[in-house]
Amino acid sequence: MTKIKADPDGPEAQAQAEACLGERTYHELLVNLNPIAQPLASRRLTRKLYKCIKKAVKQKQIRRGVKEVQKFINKGEKGIMVLAGDT
Repeated sequence: MTKIKADPDGPEAQAQAEACLGERTYHELLVNLNPIAQPLASRRLTRKLYKCIKKAVKQKQIRRGVKEVQKFINKGEKGIMVLAGDT
């Protein structure tokens, strides 16, 4: 079977390119929200959390995954835990 390529200058291609270029807005992310995710961080707090997480990644101070986080909690390491609302 052969694939039919879409017109690269068509309106669908432009909309798709625009969606890929920029980051998704806060309201677009809320569509994927799990209904039991309560309390949810406000828009302003979400931006601050993203900045904090970016700094932690640069300094190699971030823990990912349940097993790794649980291991460091049991060792007594202090920190902030952020759970995603769209998992």
